[in-house]
Parts: sequence; C-alpha cells; structure tokens
Amino acid sequence: MEITETKKEYNLKEGTKTAWKETETEERIIPEEWYTNSVDAAPFFRRLGGSETLQREYTCRGYKVVRIISKSPDRQIKVIREYSFK
Repeated sequence: MEITETKKEYNLKEGTKTAWKETETEERIIPEEWYTNSVDAAPFFRRLGGSETLQREYTCRGYKVVRIISKSPDRQIKVIREYSFK
C-alpha cells in the first residue's frame, strides 16, 4: 500500500485569533507504520494540552483517517496532515 502524506504548517497572524498564514508545505510517500503511529499518537498529544482532530472517510483501503488537524498547546501553530491511499 502506498500512502502519500501532505503536511501543511500554519502560523497564527499577529493580532488575530482565527486567521492563519501558511508557512510550509511538504509532500512525501510514507510507510504504513508511520501512518499508524501518527493516528495512534493523537490521545497522547491531547493529554499534553494540544488539540487533535481526526477526520475519517471511506477510501480504497476502508474507513481510514484521511486528515489530522493538530494545534499546539499555545494555539499559535497549526499543522494539517492529509493522507491519500493507492
């Protein structure tokens, strides 16, 4: 199975609470083990104080997580990871 991860990093614009500015984009092919570790780590990061949102959809490989939205504990950085399966 080939999994493509697209990682987009955003920083909060100065003087705002909900406006984000994209700072970095990265796309790479990852092994299934990395995908599983990313999905399984969500409860750990929630306990640290961050925000983790997992969005699931039906894919060619079943009902899988296709997007992870992570916010840092100070709410200044947001990272969105999107997965596509082949």
